[in-house]
Amino acid sequence: MNNIVSTSPLTLFLIALPWCITLSFTPTISTSAAADTLFAGQSLTANQTLVSKGYKFELGFFTPGNSQKYYIGIWFKQVQKKKTVIWVANRNKPITSNDSSSSELKLLENGHLVLLIMRPKLPIWSTESTPSRTMNDTTVKAVIGDDGNLVISSSSNGNIIWQSFDHPTNAPLPGVKFKYDGLTKKSVKITSWKNSEDPSDGIYSIALAPDKSFNLIWNNSKKFYSSGPWNGRFFSNVPEMEVGLGLMSYFRFMSYKNGSYDFTFVLLNQSLPFYNFVDSTGQEKAMVWSPETQDWTVIWSKPMFHCQVYGVCGAFGVCSENNIPSICQCLSGFEQRYPKDWNLLDYSGGCVRRTSLQCGNEDSFLKMSNMGLPQISSQSTNALAVDNAEKCKLVCLQNCSCSAYAYDTNSISTRGSIQCLLWYGNLMNIEQLVVDKGNDLYIKLARSQGHDLGSKTKASTIWIIVGAPWRHIGVVVGATAPKSGAVAPGVAPSS
Repeated sequence: MNNIVSTSPLTLFLIALPWCITLSFTPTISTSAAADTLFAGQSLTANQTLVSKGYKFELGFFTPGNSQKYYIGIWFKQVQKKKTVIWVANRNKPITSNDSSSSELKLLENGHLVLLIMRPKLPIWSTESTPSRTMNDTTVKAVIGDDGNLVISSSSNGNIIWQSFDHPTNAPLPGVKFKYDGLTKKSVKITSWKNSEDPSDGIYSIALAPDKSFNLIWNNSKKFYSSGPWNGRFFSNVPEMEVGLGLMSYFRFMSYKNGSYDFTFVLLNQSLPFYNFVDSTGQEKAMVWSPETQDWTVIWSKPMFHCQVYGVCGAFGVCSENNIPSICQCLSGFEQRYPKDWNLLDYSGGCVRRTSLQCGNEDSFLKMSNMGLPQISSQSTNALAVDNAEKCKLVCLQNCSCSAYAYDTNSISTRGSIQCLLWYGNLMNIEQLVVDKGNDLYIKLARSQGHDLGSKTKASTIWIIVGAPWRHIGVVVGATAPKSGAVAPGVAPSS
């Protein structure tokens, strides 16, 4: 619903056709003074920006971090020390460094804003997927406002042709309308950046649900946090909206026929920059800029803890709240799948085995003592009634897809026998905690790794939760740390 980038080269060519056949000189905005408006036929180049009248927001070309790719974005003008981008036009179609000097953002007379690369004279992004062939309005203009909204309108009739508030990326500003369509069951979606240097679509998003709640979603498939339904004053799982947050902001709710509705976030005090976004590690955060510290102050985050985010450390990754900012590590016997991403605090790729399983008797198990059990799911878990732990181990050993097992002496099946719990595929949501309870969990490894790691037994206990992203339903899983070091045998140091 928020996809505003055309995927068809032919369509993009049609959008830019007036530009392609124009032989006259293309004017650019003046660089002598900051302007907030781009008029029909004008362009922005790499060294130019639009600045809102109150000097609150700026639009132009930017490169995130140490990236060599260029994007069109909007950022806070007042925040100088830490450029904070709140909207990206071409997030999934970056400009390479070779094309940056020859690129321009141009407003066409047909009302479309297009991002052009001079070679091969085709746009890579546009505000619309289908051009208006009949429109030819020389009074059309694009204005960046003090609310951060980029609006394209016609001066002749005042009609809004397009606005960035209808197409938020990862950071919806106050004034953005969150819409839910009761007929199509679709919602405006807010999607995280992949990492701090890549604004392309990440794996975490926020969308509205039929029950008038906001949901955080992993990989477009798994809901792991809900705000709870709207009760007319606040969302049921966010009661602090009536107290702390309620003093500085509120939601305006509108209901329509067919189950459609929308929310608009209203900020009461706009004297300081306010930043609400979904970060690349899956939390929704609200922050206020502090002029004293010249930094952002987090005033609200959901889920409250990093390790409550589903899949934050990826497969076979271990999450720890006490290891900020590098909250994730790999289990022993595993290594980071994408080390470069981990350096950018993007752990979603998880960990992979250092040594492949041989399948069958050539494999062994790493015993992680004092552990709770991974979240039980019908798709990834199987519960069997067996007489002893050795039989449970044998079942997992003989199944090449089995990645872990537990012989749970506290769980009795309907047949009266002790349960053998088996997990298949990837283990997700492993959290390291300091708690004094748990069970034994056995992670399947190549025999050499399993034998070596299993010999380390006596030490202090490090506890782990595997499975559910919410602390109150999580299960505790423990690992044993060697006396000679701070790293548990179940956890490998991050590189």
